[in-house]
Amino acid sequence: MSTPTQAQLQSEFGSAALAPDALSECQSICATFDLAASELFIRWQTFVINQHGGDVSVKPTRERLLEVRAILQQENVRRASQRPSAQPRSATKLSRNKDRAHYDKNSVGGLLQGMVAGSQREPATPQSTRRVGLLRNTAAASPLSPSVFAEPSPSAVRYSSRTNTGRTEVSLHATLPPLELPHDRPAPTIADLCPAAGGAGADSESSGEEEEEKAGSAAAPGPTRRMRYMFERLGSRADTVNRRIERMAADVKAEYAIDALANPTYPHQDTVTAVGRIVGIDVDGGGAAAIGGDTLFLETSRRLGGGRRVALDVHGAASFSLFPGQVVVAEGKNLKGTEFAVSRFRALPRLRKHGADDRANPVAPFDAVVAAGPYTLDDNLDFEPLRDLVEHVLAARPSLVLLLGPFISETHPLLRAGRSDLTPEELFGVRISPLLKRLQDTLPHTAVRLVPAVDDLCSPFAAFPQPPLARELLARLEVPRAVESLANPVQVAVNGIAVAVANSDALAPLARAEVSRLPALSDRLPRLAWHLIEQRHFCPLATPPGAILATHDAQLRMHTMPDIFITPSYLRPFAHAHDGVVLVNPGHVSKGLSGGTFARIAVRAPTPDPAPDSTTALAGHTSLLPAERTSVEIVRI
Repeated sequence: MSTPTQAQLQSEFGSAALAPDALSECQSICATFDLAASELFIRWQTFVINQHGGDVSVKPTRERLLEVRAILQQENVRRASQRPSAQPRSATKLSRNKDRAHYDKNSVGGLLQGMVAGSQREPATPQSTRRVGLLRNTAAASPLSPSVFAEPSPSAVRYSSRTNTGRTEVSLHATLPPLELPHDRPAPTIADLCPAAGGAGADSESSGEEEEEKAGSAAAPGPTRRMRYMFERLGSRADTVNRRIERMAADVKAEYAIDALANPTYPHQDTVTAVGRIVGIDVDGGGAAAIGGDTLFLETSRRLGGGRRVALDVHGAASFSLFPGQVVVAEGKNLKGTEFAVSRFRALPRLRKHGADDRANPVAPFDAVVAAGPYTLDDNLDFEPLRDLVEHVLAARPSLVLLLGPFISETHPLLRAGRSDLTPEELFGVRISPLLKRLQDTLPHTAVRLVPAVDDLCSPFAAFPQPPLARELLARLEVPRAVESLANPVQVAVNGIAVAVANSDALAPLARAEVSRLPALSDRLPRLAWHLIEQRHFCPLATPPGAILATHDAQLRMHTMPDIFITPSYLRPFAHAHDGVVLVNPGHVSKGLSGGTFARIAVRAPTPDPAPDSTTALAGHTSLLPAERTSVEIVRI
């Protein structure tokens, strides 16, 4: 296919006038990937929808076109890695036997191989089954290893020449004065808010049906906490869902002074209040989980409605935002016993704020850098984005550095293709641990915390929730002793500020499943994060993404209202304050073949009331809530 002319490209892009350098880049992309002008324009529209939320004001500059090129290159690499290699027709039987794996003579594979005529067995070399190759930190490493490239990869060259580094993509409360802290300040105090650990501000909700859960959740998740994977029964998941509805029902009765909640599956001529879970058709059987006008049901608990479901009619509700798995408080009527007509959805009770009744422990200011992996580009394992992040941290000198996994992602194309001579632990020790050591040596007063991820090859736990990385594992990874690991998810108090972190992308499936009409929070992305706060759960979806441990639901529940809620997602990064909570999606440090974003958070000290003799309830305490004195910047790496 011939390269399109500049006139053809200008005609396709229409009103979005292309600068000369952008035109040249368009022609280069078309020539490289054999695209017509119309095909490139479709790729550009897809890029704008995925990366900029469909904002039509985004112009096709050369820098953005380079990102489109990187995406196309990534797709080519993925297709090449998935294409099976064909055996040449001229290969003889003997040559094919030479390519077979060689086994130890005492193994079953060695015995079977010895039965094949013409097999060429060589002496077996003991080797761990977890290794792709042997680690030798010398120049004689395998030429296939991307960690020992003689020259940078193509995306690394583009990454090093990027022009948007350090650009602030999103900001919250930018008008607040800058936070200035002394360099020799002590490290921030970080306290666990898990109720089993004695954390303050934990909710004390309980019911008679929670005895089994308490017996299985006697300790907070940690190195000594047994996380039993692949041992769950279907009944355990049903019990967990039932307890979620019952807990919320008990709080609704106390919040709204309701004597008894109604069974929505029974006929009701008067308006009644019911509590249940939103579900779709066959949502628990792996079928269609979508909800809509004719596929919307309310599932009751065993005590409130025998666990039965009733169809919902939401045409009479002026405002709602619903998704499968959501626990709601619905007011309405069921005239015929077949359909519950909702007149309105009432707000769920809020969790108690951490430290709401504790004025003896003042809040100390602090600043933090929050970043989420992956930390390397898709076509190499050199971790250039992580090195740049460390340089920024060394210059900013924050009080806290939160590094969220994955550190060594199982989805990295080169690791999936086996093109590395390093095991995941060795790769971590060679590429990441020296940067962590440099951080601790240069900034001894900065607290560094690691949070694992489900798709992290360095974590032995592949389901949500996850305990912290064990100290023995951190020692094998050569992580400095001052660097500690937190659970995933986790709720901690940093200098008196409640911070919740959920390192699992629950927002993307929520975005696909949610249906809404005139919701109270109109900004969609923060609203998705607010659903988790409102539901008091880090993964409230009926069909959660990935593996979820229902028997460890206590670690997935929020036990206190956070002041700052951090949840990285591949959706567009955001920072938003709603109802006293700062919602932050820091993005990811690396996105495919290009750099991503991270977050800078600054929490200022409470300001004294200007009128201490005032008779108001807040006199002499604070004039601003924590969310109002917290600023956030989402910065391009």
